[in-house]
Amino acid sequence: MPHSCQKIGWWLLLLTALIVVAKIILSYTTHNIDVAWYLAKSSHFVLIASLFFITLSQEKVEDEMISGLRLKAVGLTGYVLFVVFLLLSLTLELHLLDLVTSNVGTISPFLSELFLIVLPIAGAGLYYLIFRALLRQSKKDQAL
Repeated sequence: MPHSCQKIGWWLLLLTALIVVAKIILSYTTHNIDVAWYLAKSSHFVLIASLFFITLSQEKVEDEMISGLRLKAVGLTGYVLFVVFLLLSLTLELHLLDLVTSNVGTISPFLSELFLIVLPIAGAGLYYLIFRALLRQSKKDQAL
């Protein structure tokens, strides 16, 4: 994606914040669950879209070094997410979360939210942070 998509992503991130604020205000004033649910789902969609616009857009100057840093960041993000999925799977399989909660079935409604919303957001955010850290380190090394 061209570099201009990164600016679109940042604007969509701002839109997400505004949707969340509107959801909080409407949930306190109207107590309408349907409106809050639709606003929550739309904010999740816009947040995921904005993070992908930000993370997948090119830099102003895209060269082989930046492509290599992107590949390294994707690899490191993959390793971290693999470990997170592995630990989460073991935790769920061994029912370790049941020891923390008072009722046996209380954690299951949150698993769809975890897998469908939190992990893609965390993955995109982690990739962006790793890529920016690698890019900053590379610029420091070039300056020396």
